[in-house]
Amino acid sequence: MRFPTILPAVLLSAPVLAGAQTESPSPTTTKMWSSNLGIAAVAMPGYSGSNKYRVRPAPIIQLEFKERAYFGSSVSGVGGGLGVYVVRTPSLALAAEVSSAGRRRESYGDGLAGMGTRGGGTMLGTNASYRVRSTTLGVAVSAGLKDEGVTGTVNLDTKKRIGTRMVASFATGATFSDNESMAFDFGVNPVQALRRQALIASGDSRLSEDEGGVYAPKGGLKQAQVSTSLGYMLTKRTTAMGFVTGTRLGSEAAASPLTRQRNGIMGGLGMAFGI
Repeated sequence: MRFPTILPAVLLSAPVLAGAQTESPSPTTTKMWSSNLGIAAVAMPGYSGSNKYRVRPAPIIQLEFKERAYFGSSVSGVGGGLGVYVVRTPSLALAAEVSSAGRRRESYGDGLAGMGTRGGGTMLGTNASYRVRSTTLGVAVSAGLKDEGVTGTVNLDTKKRIGTRMVASFATGATFSDNESMAFDFGVNPVQALRRQALIASGDSRLSEDEGGVYAPKGGLKQAQVSTSLGYMLTKRTTAMGFVTGTRLGSEAAASPLTRQRNGIMGGLGMAFGI
């Protein structure tokens, strides 16, 4: 039984804790291609630190070629994108991957007033995992090609099979960033600060008087998260899934004038089809 991972495209560069990972490969059952494809409805903050939520459709994607190359989430549970497994055994996996940092529009929340649209980015990374029975420890490091900075993530997840059709999982982890990565998500540069000051002076209700300054955060803990998910096999190839993830921003991220809410929650329901 294989349970896919809900993988919104906007979360490819973030820890993906939405569902149970696929089982470890067996050398006697290796196929040329394997896949889990589907769709989910996901409720999530407009951006990291937003106090407003949006509901959007998100693809469920897990493609593998000969259990060596993948597009989707990695088995470490802390990365996702296009990757290649350098090592993959029933207990140990090591992969290199390319992922994306999503575009952020000013319209995603009031806290972004005057920030303009932040372009997307490309991340190069590596991730590793070690599994003992139903528990997996995963670590990952990624670095941006431009100004996305460097992040490191650690994640611990465990799964429980319930009967023959259901799998429940629980995961917890944390993401750490250098100052450049922290600024990519939570910083305010001098040009952006001037635009925000002009909005404040004009009486724009989206910003308070103390939100017009430059903010250059230091590196450190970006966020901690916990997640739980449930997958139910409706047929041999069809799985219904649900998940909830809670996050708490670190002190540097929480102190940003862009942040309106330190604690966030994301949840979704979806359906996937295995091929």
